Amino acid sequence: MTTASGIDGAGTFLTAEWVALKPLTPAHASLLAPWMNDEEVTHFMFTGQRPTTVEQLGDEIRRQADNPAHTVFFVEDRSTKHPIGTAGLYDVHLTARKAEFRILFGAKEFWNKGYGTEVTELLTFYAFDRLNLNKVWLGVIDENKGAHRAYEKAGFREEGRLKQELYRNSRYYDAIRMSVLRQDYYPDMHAAHLKRFGRRP
Repeated sequence: MTTASGIDGAGTFLTAEWVALKPLTPAHASLLAPWMNDEEVTHFMFTGQRPTTVEQLGDEIRRQADNPAHTVFFVEDRSTKHPIGTAGLYDVHLTARKAEFRILFGAKEFWNKGYGTEVTELLTFYAFDRLNLNKVWLGVIDENKGAHRAYEKAGFREEGRLKQELYRNSRYYDAIRMSVLRQDYYPDMHAAHLKRFGRRP
């Protein structure tokens, strides 16, 4: 079994029942590269239009780490340390207090088992509770029904539709813009997430 434990020496930053989130580092590039080149993993994403090398991924991760507007994590299964994917908050805007949520799960054995929803909820909690954001938004392809359901379960609601936003597989796809606002997150969702994700004495 492949594990990422100890690959970069970075400790766990956030935890939930099933997942542990660590800082994403260039050392993770060798684990990410096969996912980025997997047509099934990137089927509904802009990623995957061109082949990606470990070196290119390492450089991209370094650029992200040097940009304070991005906070990106490597996601592991908490009990087994098995690599699952990446997730993060991108383009954090300090004036508007908003950020874009992105997630990529390359380990297919963790698909459709609730892990994606847990990571989405954990980073939503982190965005509001620790970063004091007002809005977290994301884009999801219309036909990616599983992801859409997971985002709805995590509290995201549709804002609008971007027509023919993505071209893949010889056709265009519409993208749905979804978000969760601070005013809708508090108090109910935050209280529930605080019990699940908050620091325990």
